[in-house]
This record gives sequence, structure tokens and C-alpha cells, in this order.
Amino acid sequence: MTAGAAVIAAEQLTYRYAGQDEPALRGVDLTLLRGHAIGLLGPNGSGKSTLINLLVGLRQPQGGRIRREPSQSVAWVPQEYAFYPELTCMENLRFFAGMLDLPGEEAARRVESAVHTCMLQEFAQRRARHCSGGVRRRLNLGIALLQQPAALLLDEPTAGVDPQSRAFLLDRVRDMVAAGTSVLYATHYMEEVSAVCSHILLLDHGRVLASGDLATLLRGPEGQAPFADLEALFMHYTQRRLRD
Repeated sequence: MTAGAAVIAAEQLTYRYAGQDEPALRGVDLTLLRGHAIGLLGPNGSGKSTLINLLVGLRQPQGGRIRREPSQSVAWVPQEYAFYPELTCMENLRFFAGMLDLPGEEAARRVESAVHTCMLQEFAQRRARHCSGGVRRRLNLGIALLQQPAALLLDEPTAGVDPQSRAFLLDRVRDMVAAGTSVLYATHYMEEVSAVCSHILLLDHGRVLASGDLATLLRGPEGQAPFADLEALFMHYTQRRLRD
């Protein structure tokens, strides 16, 4: 697939949970391009998790459609730890590689690649429950990378980690984008979006308030002063802080 080609294209997505008066998503459009990173921003309850669930296939849209390149893998790194705590890091990686129905040599190669990319060598034989929060986040990412995904959906991938681990994870995401992976990055940390994303999608109450090139959006509407930073842009559109 060529650089800039669409890996996932979502058009006019709508979704309402049973028993809820208001829809969780209202006509959301999103295109994930190869080699691009989009920061998914929104207050709690804005629809971010619902959108990710639809894109990864855990739920089906009730309106609109999602087009995926059939030959391209989509991987999801959830906010929760998605591994077996009683297994070692290496046992977890080998187990999830085994679920991909790969030839033995290819599965082993992908496991070693994940260990190297996420720098898990020192912790390979340590039970996951005995690892630090930063190492657990790296293991979460490593498991997703076993799929060699064309699109990577990250939901709060640095939650609960120390600054050094956060910097490491951001570096890995930047490396993947530079190598051509499409990334959707949901986070509450504005500085992370500014560090790894060239585009943003701002949701509130299930609606898209702003989307597009981050640098262009920061320049502000024509005739107005530019926004000082992403926090100011967010406040302008939502009238509240991201963590509210």
C-alpha cells in the first residue's frame, strides 16, 4: 500500500446504546491514512471509546459505514491490560502469536521483533504481574505489534506510567508512523498529541467539533488570533478542559 492511502475510512457513523436517549455517536467521519497519526480528543463521555469499538469491529455501526482494506490488519491497544498476569512476558507473546495461525518460524520471528521493539529483553522471563506499569504498557503494545498492523488504535497507551516510560512509548509510536503505520491515538494528555500526531479529531457529545491538520487548526479561524496551544483550541470548541 502506498504512503497516504486509506487503511480505514468511516463515514457518517452513528451509534446509540440501548436505554439511552442520546446517541453516543452522531454522523462521525474519520479517515486513517497510512503513515499518519490522528489524535482522538474529547471529554469523558464524548464517544471516543465507542468510535474505537466500531473501528476495531467490537460493535457494528447502526448508521453509516466503515471501509477497511481487507488485506490490512488493524490492531487495538486497549486502556486495560490485555494479557495474562500469571504468564511471563515471553509466554504472553508466544501465546498471542499462536492465535494468529502463523507458521512456527514466522511466529517466533514476530515475537522476537516485539521483544526488541518494546525492549522487553530484561523482562522476558518475568511474570507480567510482577512488572512495573511501564513494562506492562510495553507488553500491551508488543502484543498488538505481533499482527504487524497497518492501523494501530491506541486507547490511553501511557496511562499510569512514569515519564521515562511515557517518552519511550511515544518514541515507538513516532517510529511506527514514520515506517508507514496508521495510528489513532486517544489520550487525555495534550502534550502527547502534539508530540506524535499531525492531525486531530475532536469529539464532544458524539459530534465532531473539529478535525484536520493540527497546525492549520491551531492557526484559528480566519480573522481571529491563533490558539496558544492545543489546550486553548480544545477549550474554544468545548468550553471545558479535556479532563473535565
